This record gives sequence, C-alpha cells and structure tokens, in this order.
Amino acid sequence: MQGINSSEHRILLAAFRKFEHMAAISKNRIEETEDANTRKAMQELDALYDKFQILFVELKKCSEDYENKKKSTRSIINKSLRKLTPIFI
Repeated sequence: MQGINSSEHRILLAAFRKFEHMAAISKNRIEETEDANTRKAMQELDALYDKFQILFVELKKCSEDYENKKKSTRSIINKSLRKLTPIFI
C-alpha cells in the first residue's frame, strides 16, 4: 500500500494558499467557475487527506493489536505443545 506523502500535501496546500491570496488581490482575473473549481478540488483533496490520516491511525492501531495478539497466541500454542510433547515421545 502506498501512503500519502504529507510533505507533498503541505506543498500543495501552500500553493493553494498562495492562489487564494493572489485571487483576493487581483479580483476578476480568473473566471468564477475556474475559481470555484479550484476551491472545490482543494476542499475535496483536503477532506481525503484528513480521511486518510484517520484511517492510517486506525490501521496502525489494528496492526499493533494484531502483533500483540500474535505474540500472545504463539505463546499459548507453544505452551500447549510443550505439554503435549511428552505424550508423543
């Protein structure tokens, strides 16, 4: 799984902030639809980035829980195998 590069997102966010600043200074230089499309695209991208961050934290937690459970289960299996080994010798 390929993650989302946080630094690339911050660079894009900075570029958008620059766009917002320049658009505010030079009103009516770009069409309203282009301005609206740019703002909507950035809003959607930001929402996806936030969703990714939430899911990534959940995935890390799930992965840690899995590793802990795996160690615990391995220990239980090995303990049971040690008890059973004398029976089959």
